[in-house]
Amino acid sequence: MGNQRRYGQPPGNPETDEGRDQRSGLIILQKTKDLMKYLYISFVKYPRCEKLGFVADYKQCLFSFLNHIITAQKKYFKKNTLQEADVQLELLRLYNDLSYDMQFIDEKRYKLVSEKLCEIGRLLGGWIKSQKETSTTAGK
Repeated sequence: MGNQRRYGQPPGNPETDEGRDQRSGLIILQKTKDLMKYLYISFVKYPRCEKLGFVADYKQCLFSFLNHIITAQKKYFKKNTLQEADVQLELLRLYNDLSYDMQFIDEKRYKLVSEKLCEIGRLLGGWIKSQKETSTTAGK
């Protein structure tokens, strides 16, 4: 009885975070979560007057992107969801550019977020490409 696994419990030891990697699944999901953690730290430095507008929209875009990634991970037909995620990623790039242009962030933070977004973009692009290849080979 002591070694039986209960339903609903993730594998691994929660105290050592063994199961966390298994639950996170995709690399792109982990990279997005890392980006969100970094951005949440940087949002503290934004002007107070922008926190209810610009920062709230930025956060909404982040969560929308994360939602599309998780949805695509669970769906059988992923193409449309991945394309929507690609649009959200482009919006995230725009928010990063605007943050720098409006001097909410410095150049170092801008470059770091840009690099993270490019890395996520490469992962997403590879995923989209693999789905296109899968759909063309399935049609033959």
